[in-house]
Amino acid sequence: MHEILVKVVLPVAVAHVVVLVVMLAVIRRMLLGDANRAIARVRDVEAEVRKKEEAIRREIEEHEKEFARKKAEAEEALQRQKEEGQKELAKARDQVLADARKEADKILDQARKNEERYRKQLAQEMEEKMVDHAVQLFGMVFSEKMDAALNEKFIDELLDALAEVDSSNITVDARGAQFTSSHPLSVGQKERLQKLLAEKFNAQVTIDETVQQDLIAGLVLKLGGLEIDGSLRNRLQEAAAEIKKSVGI
Repeated sequence: MHEILVKVVLPVAVAHVVVLVVMLAVIRRMLLGDANRAIARVRDVEAEVRKKEEAIRREIEEHEKEFARKKAEAEEALQRQKEEGQKELAKARDQVLADARKEADKILDQARKNEERYRKQLAQEMEEKMVDHAVQLFGMVFSEKMDAALNEKFIDELLDALAEVDSSNITVDARGAQFTSSHPLSVGQKERLQKLLAEKFNAQVTIDETVQQDLIAGLVLKLGGLEIDGSLRNRLQEAAAEIKKSVGI
């Protein structure tokens, strides 16, 4: 009985063992294949990840380079704008200074002109006052007799000078002679004056006489475009002008 059981059970056990071994071998092979495929997939994923990491790294580097390039360009553009702004500012400042200097020169020039004009005006007023004071002084100091003698002396000098004038190059076109004297002319002085005008200028004229006492002495003769001032007042004005020149006025 025991042997029968051994003969029956043993083959069955052996068969189960063989089946189990085969199953284990198949399972092991399947597990190893799955593991290898999993490992391969993991390695593929790792490779893909590394590729993506490398691509991302390169992209980051490219972005950093692009950022650095744009930053450099922006800084360069900013520097150029700054330099241009400084140039424009310097140009505007120079223009303002030039305009200010020009305006200052204009003001100074106008001030100098005004000063010169005022100086000349003052000198003219001083000259006129000087002559007026001289006229007043003569009126206070000279008696009527002395005044008349001085006037006669001045008129005689004027007539003598007129007699010596070379009239060959002087043409007078006038029908009347106007003269202003400090005192009325005598008949003899008028006749001599008419005779001289006829001889020197071939002019037969009538004499229009005006008395102006502030001439002090002498007379002013006008014949057409010819004018001769032989008055004492004119002498005083000429003397005052010479004094101004001598003192630098």
